[in-house]
Amino acid sequence: MFALLEQQREEKQVIDYLLSNIENILLNGTQLILNQVFRLIGFDKIDDEILKHLVIARLCQPSSKAGTVEYLKSYFDEDVELHKIYRYLDHLHNTQQEKIQQISVEHTGKILGGKIGLVFYDVSTLYFETDYSDDFRVPGFSKDGKHSQPQVVLGLLVSKDGYPLSYSLFNGSQYEGRTMLPIVEDFVHRFELSDFVVVADSGLMNKTNLSLLESAGYKYIIGARIKNESDGN
Repeated sequence: MFALLEQQREEKQVIDYLLSNIENILLNGTQLILNQVFRLIGFDKIDDEILKHLVIARLCQPSSKAGTVEYLKSYFDEDVELHKIYRYLDHLHNTQQEKIQQISVEHTGKILGGKIGLVFYDVSTLYFETDYSDDFRVPGFSKDGKHSQPQVVLGLLVSKDGYPLSYSLFNGSQYEGRTMLPIVEDFVHRFELSDFVVVADSGLMNKTNLSLLESAGYKYIIGARIKNESDGN
């Protein structure tokens, strides 16, 4: 009995000593898990630690760029300089966009059993809190209700279950109905897609787009609210 009590006392001393000498505790369980997901998808083929840090931070705690720097330091003890994050999207677009898309599409194909049978297209707008425009960021029809702010138009193509396939940015005054075909055709040709169906809402499926889809031999589905359709449709 005495020997057991002595052993417990010694173990407590060791634990107290260890705890008293801990200078920092990292809550990095999510990082350990998401690092593996990042690798399994194939993004580790891109030799860029900032990309991995930003992806994980965006999933764990979406925040401003300054907030992301603070989060990475506080939780993961990762030192990422703020100015590198500010410049990173330009760096990503100029050097890694094609490679990232290739990895993403290949992963999506594996998840979906080797075939991308459905592609969904939609459009959104991204506005800038500034009074100054340029050749690309200009006022237009804003889905955010910010009609006086300069904006860009974002076209996004996703697969079944919402896996991202492709995107493109357009001038802020671009009519959204003219954005779909360039993205779909570029994606189809680059990734040799066949036997697929394009799904988009009725606002994007105007007569011109329908005619172009049919002439190219593409199958399509038009999405619309039932209450907006006539009895004959």
